[in-house]
Amino acid sequence: MRSKLTRALTVLATAASVALAGVGVAQASGPGGNGSSSTTSAAAVVQTMRDALVARVDKGDVPGAQASLGELAPVLTDLARGERYVIQAQAKETAVTARQENAEARQGVDELAARVEAQQVGLPPVSALLNALVQRLLISLSSLVNDLLGGLPVPAG
Repeated sequence: MRSKLTRALTVLATAASVALAGVGVAQASGPGGNGSSSTTSAAAVVQTMRDALVARVDKGDVPGAQASLGELAPVLTDLARGERYVIQAQAKETAVTARQENAEARQGVDELAARVEAQQVGLPPVSALLNALVQRLLISLSSLVNDLLGGLPVPAG
């Protein structure tokens, strides 16, 4: 029993190290740009920020959603301009779209925050309004992560 456990742990550790090494040297080259582990790093950053935004939206946390959208703005700008990360042209285009949708979502969430503060009667639940405001952005962020990874699995947190 002990040797089976030891073998299982060894196999698991080996598989994990091979997977991490593969992600670290992944190349995302192609027309319009070339990338490296920087692309995977950018995907992990976007995925983490997207997940944080989803969690805050699901809770109906307007100030938290505002903060998440504010944190996303410079990352999306860096990706769209290709300054901090070396990414493919398609991913840059997706980042430009996501940046525009982030700006629109920020404006809508700011307006929602003002309405909530004024406690307007007849508003649907805040979480439903937040979800409606950021839905296009979330789709764009998912698409951006996919473009950055080029079919690789989404990196864990």
